[in-house]
Amino acid sequence: MHHLGFDRFTIVGHDRGSYTAFRTAMDYPDAIERAAILDGVPILEALERCDARFATEWWHWFFFAQPEKPERAILADPDAWYGGSEKAMGVESYADFRKAIHDPDVVHGMIEDYRAGMSIDHLHDREDREQGRRLQCPTLVLWSLRDDLERLYGDVLEVWRPWTTTLTGQGIDCGHHMAEEAPETLANALLRFFRG
Repeated sequence: MHHLGFDRFTIVGHDRGSYTAFRTAMDYPDAIERAAILDGVPILEALERCDARFATEWWHWFFFAQPEKPERAILADPDAWYGGSEKAMGVESYADFRKAIHDPDVVHGMIEDYRAGMSIDHLHDREDREQGRRLQCPTLVLWSLRDDLERLYGDVLEVWRPWTTTLTGQGIDCGHHMAEEAPETLANALLRFFRG
């Protein structure tokens, strides 16, 4: 962002991108004005709260952290792995999504993110917690009501509270693909927050 001429900016991340937004805001507090986290909790929280239900329902986290095998399994039938539909996502968004999940380089990049989460990312979170670091910018947390964040973690804002200094958030009535399934609701929530 500095290379593009932006010394301060706002960041938004969804799902795995929420870890990027969180880490950027944590590591560069002088650069981030506001952070929006969509459908995610800190990776350390997810791992520390892991129980049999989580491991059964989110087994893919642990599988995706393995070398080579995940890419081979996924690329054998990407549509079966990632789901989605034209009805929920819209024709153009679904076409873009399908193109991405059939690209071996994209799949490898997605899997590498899971590997980072299971190897180094949670260690960074632990160090932040031990040092008492929190996000210094206003933080908005949004989650899909028809996905599993509330079921797995209960009050999503309570999970985030120890990691933030200024926190707001709410659930949105949609499935996991929030931007595609509830674009107006999401855009309005983000605009309210960013203009705040």
